Amino acid sequence: MHLIEEAARIGRIDAFVQSTDKNFMVPVGGSVVAGYDKIFLNDIAQMYPGRASGSPSVDVFITLLSLGTGGYKKLLKERKEVFEFLKVELSAVAEKHGERLLSTPSNSISAAISLGGDCDRKTFTLLGSMLFARNVSGTRVVARGEVKEVGPLKLNGFGSHTSDYPISYCTAAAAIGATKEEVVLFVKRLDKVLRKWKANLKDSRVQCSNNQ
Repeated sequence: MHLIEEAARIGRIDAFVQSTDKNFMVPVGGSVVAGYDKIFLNDIAQMYPGRASGSPSVDVFITLLSLGTGGYKKLLKERKEVFEFLKVELSAVAEKHGERLLSTPSNSISAAISLGGDCDRKTFTLLGSMLFARNVSGTRVVARGEVKEVGPLKLNGFGSHTSDYPISYCTAAAAIGATKEEVVLFVKRLDKVLRKWKANLKDSRVQCSNNQ
């Protein structure tokens, strides 16, 4: 939030969107649109047709009432501690499998580890599905060189923050409400999945080499 405040102070921010599930520990389905111009925000509010479910608003209202200001600030503080713990654990499991924790100093929520190999991009998406099958959601696998076409537009590096990131990678986030115990469980499952996925990746490289 302090980065948004700083950007608004020295530049311009019309509005920003916060997912309620990531910021207020409620089910997926809601968001908060905020900004510094009341007139502009009122214009956005008037565009809303008013036909969606009111459940997200009720969920946020009940959650904030139950937490209180002190409870919410406590969770924010704990989230920062969990994030640092997540980076340490991810770095260890990445090194174990010949990968590394990526340096992303401007990102204080998500961390990422490298994924070696560039033979078959479908092999990378397999990692995400393997994690999801083991009840690990929220991780995101980005394959290097992914290209998507939307109408006349060609989107290079689709899913990444840049069009030419040099490697494929897998991300994980420390959202509000996450605990160190959950991080430990996640890393254990990631360790097992990486072991199996690396074996599949090795087979894929052999097939690729034979095809060449």
